[in-house]
Amino acid sequence: MASQDWEMYGILASIFLVWRIGVIGNWSFGCWVLLLICLMGVRKDQVDMDWKRFFVVGIPLLGIFYYFYGSGNGLWWKIANWMFENNRHPWNWDAFMRSIPLNDAAWARHFHHPAADRIMVWIYNYGFVLSLWICIVRSFWTRSVKKMLSYALSGHLLQFPLILPFYNLILLREVWWVKGQPDLLSRQFATQNDLLMNVMNCFPSMHTSISFAMLLLALREKDRLFKYTMVAYCSAIIFSTMYLQIHWVLDVIAGMAFAYGVVKLADLLIHLAVRLVPGRLKGFYTNKDPFQNKTMAA
Repeated sequence: MASQDWEMYGILASIFLVWRIGVIGNWSFGCWVLLLICLMGVRKDQVDMDWKRFFVVGIPLLGIFYYFYGSGNGLWWKIANWMFENNRHPWNWDAFMRSIPLNDAAWARHFHHPAADRIMVWIYNYGFVLSLWICIVRSFWTRSVKKMLSYALSGHLLQFPLILPFYNLILLREVWWVKGQPDLLSRQFATQNDLLMNVMNCFPSMHTSISFAMLLLALREKDRLFKYTMVAYCSAIIFSTMYLQIHWVLDVIAGMAFAYGVVKLADLLIHLAVRLVPGRLKGFYTNKDPFQNKTMAA
């Protein structure tokens, strides 16, 4: 009975953390619906592990991700502001990118409508973090710490530090700004400096790199509903960056290549980390005691 109580406490704590993640992200009704769709077939990807044992590792890990999610946005803008103030961009690619035929992705808006604009704005505004959080939350309910780490590392944890050199060396502003068009996101900026800081980091597209990394990892799962949903959603995020005249085509291509490299790097780091984990700790996590196995063999 006590065992079931602790399992219930763990489930309630997990639900609370997921709810808090949504609150901090100001998730809309559509965000929750998308998450629920992705969770529908979660049992197909669950690992064979006791919930209590998983909660010992999984809940603190989800809590750490939640903490950094709440504080990470401020850190990112501090870094962006530092880069803007120091102006260390040896290369300005605005004119170069504009000179390449079809690179402005104007073709993506060949067919447009106010309703489509609203949908694409919603996809773009939430896509930077929602695609990652859906995958992390789902991997939590599969009871897989390895998957949680894989999604997290392939997302912001590795991409933020690895992408900063590009943003510090290359000055490339958003398509609409370079072409003198209206901002389709209708963003409000208090000062001209705030505007310039928001539009200056384009290469590679991090909206693309985050969503494409999640797409690549989602394809490894067994549940087809989840895979197809994430392929559709992540593809829509990538398309929205061009439809809304934010990123150049080459930004998107570079973002996809960058994401592929980060996913492979995350795989390597996790592989090396697993080899360093003590056998007794592995036994606790897998619900198998290596010392017990040796005794039985004797």
